[in-house]
Formats: sequence, C-alpha cells, structure tokens
Amino acid sequence: MAGYQKTLYILVVSVFITVFVMTTNNNFNAILKPAINRVSRRSADRFLLSNKDAPVKEEGEMLRSSENDALLPFSQSEEWHRHVNGCRTVKIGDAAHETFPAHKNSSVASHSNTKYFVDKLLTSRGHAKDVYGHRTVINNPLRSFSVVEPGGPNGCVERRRSTVVRTSRARGCHAAVNAGFFGSESGACMGNVVTDGKRIQDGGGIKNANFGIRKDGTIVVGYLSEMDVLREDNPFVQLVTGVIWLVRNGSVYVNESKAQDCAGLQEYGPMDKFVDVLSARVAVGHDVEGRVVLVQIDGNTEERGLSLWEFAEFLLSLGVVNAINLDGGGSVTFVLDGTVANYPADHCIGNRSWHCAREVSTILCAHDPDDVTSSCRVVNTHTCLKVAMLCVILRWILQ
Repeated sequence: MAGYQKTLYILVVSVFITVFVMTTNNNFNAILKPAINRVSRRSADRFLLSNKDAPVKEEGEMLRSSENDALLPFSQSEEWHRHVNGCRTVKIGDAAHETFPAHKNSSVASHSNTKYFVDKLLTSRGHAKDVYGHRTVINNPLRSFSVVEPGGPNGCVERRRSTVVRTSRARGCHAAVNAGFFGSESGACMGNVVTDGKRIQDGGGIKNANFGIRKDGTIVVGYLSEMDVLREDNPFVQLVTGVIWLVRNGSVYVNESKAQDCAGLQEYGPMDKFVDVLSARVAVGHDVEGRVVLVQIDGNTEERGLSLWEFAEFLLSLGVVNAINLDGGGSVTFVLDGTVANYPADHCIGNRSWHCAREVSTILCAHDPDDVTSSCRVVNTHTCLKVAMLCVILRWILQ
C-alpha cells in the first residue's frame, strides 16, 4: 500500500473509531451484536423428551412470554429495606455469612463445564422423582464469572427487563441463567447488584441471602449488612441477592433461613408456601474447590419441579458447599452459547402450544476469562469490545 493511501486509511479509520466509540449502546446493538450472534449461536437439543409436543419459541420470534407461571416471593410495594440486625437475632459468635477462597488455577483446560442431567431424587417420603436441568461449574470465577444487568449496562437504572438470551449474547456468555428477583410491574432490580466491579445498587442491609465475590477472590455467601456491601478496602466485584439460603457449610439451611427472612410480605403467599411449592428453580453456590456452581431445574409451579427443601438436598448431592436460591418459576431460563437450552414454564402470548422465555432481571454468566486489571471490568464492557474489534480492523488495513 502506498504511503499516501496508508495515511488516508489511518485518518478515515481513526475518525470512524472515535465516532463509533462515542455512539450509544443502541448503535452497538444494531450494528455489531447481530454479527456476533450469528457467530456464537449453536443449536441446543436439551429439551425434556416428554414435552416434545410443546416446543419453545426461539429469541427473535414474534411471540412473547405470557408470564403465567408466577413464583413471586415479594410484593411490589416491598422496598427491600430489611436490615440484618433488625430482622434476626444475632447470637454471640454467629457469623451472618460464610467466606471461601475462590478457585485459582490457570492450567485448567476449560473455563467452565456445563452438563445436562436427568436424575432421580429420593424425597422425604421415600418416593423417587425425576429431576431435569443443567449444572455449570466455573473455574477461576474471579475472571470467568459475572453478574450482568438486564440487557447490559444501565439495565437496572433504566428498569429494563430482557430475556437471558439477549443479555447473555451481548456479554459473550458460554452459559447463562436468570438470577435476581425484580418488580413484576416496575421491572426494578431487587437487592444488591454488583457487576464486574461496578456497584449498581445496594439494598441498605436487606435481610436476604447473597452470593458474591470480592476483589481478592473471596467468595461470600449469606446475609450482608450495608457496611459489608459498601466496603471499599476489598470491594465486591460480583454480587447478587436471592431469597433463602439453601446450603450452608455442607448442610441444608432452609429452615434456619426461612425463619430469619422477614415473612408476610410475599406476593406468592406465606413463606412456607414459597418454600414448599414444586417449581422450576435456580441456585448459585460453590464447591469444595472454590469453583462457582450454577444449577437450573426445570419445572412448572405447583405441578412439577422441586421444593426448596428438595432443591437443597439435590445441591448437596452435587457437592455444593454453600448456595442460595434465585428467581424461579416462569423466570427460569438456561442459555448455552446464545440459545435456550432448558424448557421454560411460561406459555407464549397468543399461542399456548408454544413456550416462551420470560424477560427477566439480572443474569449469571460464565464467560472467557477477563483481565481483572483491565478497566473493561469496571467501566463499560461494550465500549472496550468496540475498541478492541476496531483495532483489529485497523491492524488488518495497515498490513
């Protein structure tokens, strides 16, 4: 390439980079994301064999979730301002949460591993029941695991709701599942939310179970005061709030957690009903090696699935040490490489012979390792991705 041509190309591309980086995320979604989607999508064939007659609509088709499978633990008026010290009796020497060192091993072959299971669970009454779902184990979670706002950055501030498919594709997740609870009408994210080092919101010391990872790689599970969340010397880099601490130090903790969570404010019904009902479920926890474990169970509220008691027992059988319960029921969506891989409970609006994934709040994402020293972890992932891709283009032009 002649010298003047190279100079002209550099000038044009430089202007293009400047304009492109300064554009909004909407422009990114319209121009760049469809290309990424076409590359990253793979077909998924893991639907329940017994439900072949009720297919699932893929992302981008016209039908939307009817949100008929409601499993809403909190009323829309609940402000989530329940303080740890105000809602539980803190015994001497009793820790409100557990800590555990996250897995760190750069020599592992894969960053995450997802398996579909069809298993048997022996209930408390001695009956065996089928359990269907997915388990993802994430190595080096400080670099390979993220809480992601609905639809990407500013999703909670703008009270957006988005399907797990859309949010996971934008973040580049290999495996993703719905996470935090949200206002069914307002769309507001509930509880604590920290994503990639950026504190989106804190719940003011809410009295519900949390799962997070601090900057030094410490996994934290359980109840957090506001000061715990706002701590600056070793801040959270990922944090999400659930309802009911399922497993604590290798033991079922449902009864204790149910007693500590403030009851009487559930939209679904009494806390006992929320805990006991059969439904689709999602949990996040960790194993004895400090690897983050995501577990998704298919179900349909009051018809099939697991109670939280059964869910906790099943998590123990998978080797989970600590785990909390996340949004369940019709919200449950598990996505592999940009495609729905589970069997959502909600029917589609206008065609009940199809099932559609619901628009939800935050998601949990297993992705390629991030550079934890990079500003991309704490500023704007989309902007960093734009710059990186355009720099590749510039290098190609200059060859």
